Amino acid sequence: MQDNVVVLTFAEESKAYQALSELKAAAVQTRLKLVNAVVIDRDAGGFRARDGFSDGAPADGPLVGTLLGSLIGIFGGPLGVLLGGASGALVGTVVSGGRLEDRTSLIDQMLSAVPPGATAVVATVGEFAEEVIDTLVAGLGGVVLRRPAAAVMAEVDALRDAEEAAAKEARRVLREKRKDEWSAKYESWKDEIQDQWTALKQKLKG
Repeated sequence: MQDNVVVLTFAEESKAYQALSELKAAAVQTRLKLVNAVVIDRDAGGFRARDGFSDGAPADGPLVGTLLGSLIGIFGGPLGVLLGGASGALVGTVVSGGRLEDRTSLIDQMLSAVPPGATAVVATVGEFAEEVIDTLVAGLGGVVLRRPAAAVMAEVDALRDAEEAAAKEARRVLREKRKDEWSAKYESWKDEIQDQWTALKQKLKG
């Protein structure tokens, strides 16, 4: 069994919900293992998570701390905006080909697989045969993007490290800029207080 993260993209919202229902049915029939899944959509403002599923329970809470939960957090956060800003894959084309495949980041590829106006099911699955999901999605007129869960997890971890490093660097730069700003003002403050003291001394002498 291969553990994968799959993105099933549809032009119609209803087809995404139908795909989620059929994934659940396939899991009950032991044709695949459905670890968790969430329906997302995307508009000009970004991604929004909708209904979900996690080991037989609604996915509102159980996604916390999971690979899928991390992915959805990235999709909807600043990294998702950064990586997905130039996404332009079209629903109805072969997602594994063309410009999408040129994107070296797996998460970038996933973001690109859900263009604005589309609805998708993002799921962590165990697959005995890829044909099960491929056939299901093809029957609903959708597109499948599939990546190994271990590779996606490695990239999520790398992004977390990069985000932490970027935050540390941003704090360092802010500290340095603060120092530069104050050091410039120190000189003007010294001149200001010297002028004031000189004026006061002249008054005292008079």
